[in-house]
Amino acid sequence: MRPLVHVVGGGPGDPELLTVKGARLLGEARFVLYTGSLFPEGALRGLAPRAVLQDSKGMVLEEIVGVLAEEARRGGIVVRLHSGDPGLYGTLLEEKEALEALGVGVEVVPGVTAAFALAAKAGLSLTAPEVAQAVAFTRLGVRTPVPEGQDPKALARRGLTLAVYLSGMHPKRLARELMEAGLPGDTPVLYGHKVGQAGEEVGLTDLEGLARLPARDTTVYLVGEALRAKGARSRLYDPSFRHRYRR
Repeated sequence: MRPLVHVVGGGPGDPELLTVKGARLLGEARFVLYTGSLFPEGALRGLAPRAVLQDSKGMVLEEIVGVLAEEARRGGIVVRLHSGDPGLYGTLLEEKEALEALGVGVEVVPGVTAAFALAAKAGLSLTAPEVAQAVAFTRLGVRTPVPEGQDPKALARRGLTLAVYLSGMHPKRLARELMEAGLPGDTPVLYGHKVGQAGEEVGLTDLEGLARLPARDTTVYLVGEALRAKGARSRLYDPSFRHRYRR
């Protein structure tokens, strides 16, 4: 049987936000390689009571892939635990390609990403009928550049909700660039620091207030008019809207 690694999205840190499948795999795992800088080991120990746990935060790609391949060949359930969702701002692609080159299969289990956990915590929606119908995930280019036209300033426009990751150390710069792009200073901003973890802080401000927030890592920002939409009603449940289930 081909050795296999399960790449599991751990969500924002709250164990109750794991998928049922992700929780099952952790509960049955023999070995778990996790990112200790983002997922608390205390919570993980309760989720993976049978597993040998190893923290990857000090490792490079070659070490990560080597450990996962070796453990997968030994058999049993091997989990690579990513924070949030593996497909968003993670190392899924490079790890998957390297493992497959070594003859190791990869199964991916999605997870709740911080932007959705933040919106849920505040009871807000990223979209609103006739206000915002598109969401863009982006980040500031700091140590790692962002491809041209994909940074927050380039994407900013009315009616588009921005989910800004990996930019918590630069709130003043983010606010300045979004206002330079034409967004009004009173554009709503929902911010979340350590969403789903101990020390969580969630608040609602605007772009002018964003510039005054402290610089803190592990902070995600949601920006856009959808965050203050009120009285919005979709056509789907309007009595005059007909479809195949309601005529």
